[in-house]
Amino acid sequence: MSLSKSFILLAAFALVTGTSALAAQTSAQKSLTKTSNTANAAVHEELGTVRSITSSELVLAHDVNGTQEETTYKMEPSTKREGTIAKGTYVTLYYKDQNHERMATEVKAEHKKS
Repeated sequence: MSLSKSFILLAAFALVTGTSALAAQTSAQKSLTKTSNTANAAVHEELGTVRSITSSELVLAHDVNGTQEETTYKMEPSTKREGTIAKGTYVTLYYKDQNHERMATEVKAEHKKS
């Protein structure tokens, strides 16, 4: 085998292995970005009156453009709770949108302002 053919084969091998490594690195970066975006989901705030509450969900009545609406939020053991929260309590609720559900991260009992 001539020296030029050996050089061409070596260059081709280096190109193929380098491209594979780059593709794997790019794929790993995309996976990391998706995980980070989920972990850093935006936190939203809602004010309203508790219509019902269980260990796994809370239904909140609140105003949306002057119309009273009820929205259900999923509650987890990790959901932070401040004050006595029961049916009829006016609260500030913080939540994240995760997997097409509203996950409550914190619920605070408030004094309703007139």
